[in-house]
Amino acid sequence: MTGFTLEEWRCQAVCPERQAERCRQGVALFDFSFMSVVRVRGAGSAALISDYVQRDISKMSVGGIRYCLHADPEHRVRSDLTVWKLDDEVFEVMSGEAADVKSLVAESSCRATVEDISARTAIFAVQGPLSLARILPACEERSVERLRYFSFCDVKIHGVPARIGRLGYTGERGFELVADVDDGRYLWDALSQIIDVAGFAAADVLRIEAGFSLFCNEFSVGATAQELGMSRFVDGPGESPEASMSLVCFSATAKQNPVLWQRPPGAPVNLQHGELLVTSACFSSLAGSVLGLGYVAPGDPKAISSLVDPTGYFEDITIRPRPFFDPEKKIVLGGWDSQLNLLPSA
Repeated sequence: MTGFTLEEWRCQAVCPERQAERCRQGVALFDFSFMSVVRVRGAGSAALISDYVQRDISKMSVGGIRYCLHADPEHRVRSDLTVWKLDDEVFEVMSGEAADVKSLVAESSCRATVEDISARTAIFAVQGPLSLARILPACEERSVERLRYFSFCDVKIHGVPARIGRLGYTGERGFELVADVDDGRYLWDALSQIIDVAGFAAADVLRIEAGFSLFCNEFSVGATAQELGMSRFVDGPGESPEASMSLVCFSATAKQNPVLWQRPPGAPVNLQHGELLVTSACFSSLAGSVLGLGYVAPGDPKAISSLVDPTGYFEDITIRPRPFFDPEKKIVLGGWDSQLNLLPSA
């Protein structure tokens, strides 16, 4: 394992567009070991997690993964998490927001114990159309080849026990690999011998193209699941305030190409009709321009042709499909051909 923190990965901004292209065209290796992880055990595990994410996970199958959101009492989304079901009463929950660990550990009880295993866990991502071709020869059996989207299996890869899930943060086909930190350095070295390494700046480009939110960007304005376009990830019928904004994808020009762009800390959220509240931006070679995510007033008639960034940083703003990459969401759900490459989209 590289041992990089999230902030150190943010500094790996050399040629992010080239790294992103390499992932889209072939395969790339990412280190996401800065993620926080807890293990929840006990008869009350599913109920504890369901209450935290406001989504019923009790009917999850062993080997399944569920994408979830955590919101505050005012329904403002604060983080997103993945829930992995290891056994009938054992789950692992992963989040980029360290506060989730503290909150979940505080909920530990005699019916569900919550253990912070972040420091003992290495998390790598292998993403791109050649991802299966790169990792399958190193696996001791072929169960990973049959994985459905948002499911996982336990295998040995390069002789190291690992949990491999079919998901990722790029919009591409690929996998996340979870291993004990003591095995992480060896596994990282073995993988990086055959797969080009990419940094968080490249991951940022890919997730913006895929229309994926980043908790410290899109969630920082206090948006609800409805405003984020994520209502399907929250069980009703909880009361939610009327939407005052809507998350969109946009292209634009800028005086300088943004890299790991974020709103200034503490910047006010005073969205007016005809304005775009930018939360993420990058230069996308796929779009041939600056591409980003941001909020507009819902039903804003000016959103089509005359949006303005009140900060003046972005100009010539045009609303684009979200996701920009694979707008029909076919790629990540597809299978593999006999050469372990992408099957043609239907």
